[in-house]
Amino acid sequence: MRKISFIFLLFTLFILIWYGESRKFYCLGNGKCITVWKTYNNVCYIIPGKYYGIIKPSKNFIQSTNTNNLSVFFTNELPRAFIYQSEEDLIINNRNKDETIFYDYNSDSKKFNKILYPLDAKKSSDLKDKAQLIYVFIHENYALDKDGKKL
Repeated sequence: MRKISFIFLLFTLFILIWYGESRKFYCLGNGKCITVWKTYNNVCYIIPGKYYGIIKPSKNFIQSTNTNNLSVFFTNELPRAFIYQSEEDLIINNRNKDETIFYDYNSDSKKFNKILYPLDAKKSSDLKDKAQLIYVFIHENYALDKDGKKL
């Protein structure tokens, strides 16, 4: 009887975790990936690379809401940096300076414009050849690249 109760408890716990949390990996052709992990209480974590942990990340992540939309830029000029632009305020954790660092595009838009865009750029998707972009729609659970293709 104990074994059946234990299995039922594990199954119930698994279903609750699976139902209450969702995790998506969005990767570009150059190997740059982010994890978007929607959790309970309207909290979402954006983490560099593929994150498989079962507890909140402890270093280098963005904390957002489950309804936010944001853009994440990658460029060879800043190889260990993600530049983000968000519709809402975010909590940024750049605890480990030896790993990927997050920069707010709006904090120094002139600097980041020079790094990401050619002089004749007309749209936000008109990036330099060595720059990449992921538009993340957290609430809808999908992302687009700079060409508008679903990731």
